[in-house]
Amino acid sequence: MLSWIGLMPSAEEKDLIKRVVGVGGDTLECKGTGPLTVNGTALNEPYVYPGNTPCSQDDQGGQFKVKVPDGFIWVMGDHRQNSRDSRYNQADKNHGFVPVDKVVGRAVVIAWPVNRWNNLPVPATFDQPALAAGSPSATLLTAAPQGVALVGAVPLVLWRRRRYGVGDGRREG
Repeated sequence: MLSWIGLMPSAEEKDLIKRVVGVGGDTLECKGTGPLTVNGTALNEPYVYPGNTPCSQDDQGGQFKVKVPDGFIWVMGDHRQNSRDSRYNQADKNHGFVPVDKVVGRAVVIAWPVNRWNNLPVPATFDQPALAAGSPSATLLTAAPQGVALVGAVPLVLWRRRRYGVGDGRREG
C-alpha cells in the first residue's frame, strides 16, 4: 500500500527519491562536514535535514571529488548521514553516477513523515550567482525540456535495475 502512494519504493522497480546535485560536466566535492561544492562553489543547501551536515566524514564514500560524465547525474539524499545515494555506490559499475535515462520524474510533495506533509518546490540552490556563470547545473537543474524541473528530489530507478537487470527482460534469480 505505501508503495502505491509513493511512500515506499515499489517491489518491482525499487525507485528511490534523491536530490540531483550534479549533471554531466559538473565537478562535485565533499571535504570534512561540508559544504558540498559544485564547480568550486559552495552550495547553500537549506533542505539538508536538521542535524545533518552537507558532507559526512566516514569510510564509506562520504568524502569525494568526482566529475560527472555526460549523460549521468549525481544524487544525494537530504538525510545525508543516512542516505544510500551516489556517494555510497561508487564501487558499482557506474561509480555512483546515475544514467539520465533512469530518471523517472520529479517529486512534487513531501508525504513522509506525516507531520512534514507539504509541497516540494524547486529550491533556489542553483540560482546562486557563482553557479550561474557557465555551470551545466545552473541551466540543466533549473529548467529541463518541456519545463520539467530536475532539481528537487527525483525518483530514480536506481541500483537494483543496474545490478539485477529488472525491467530489461531478464528475470531475477
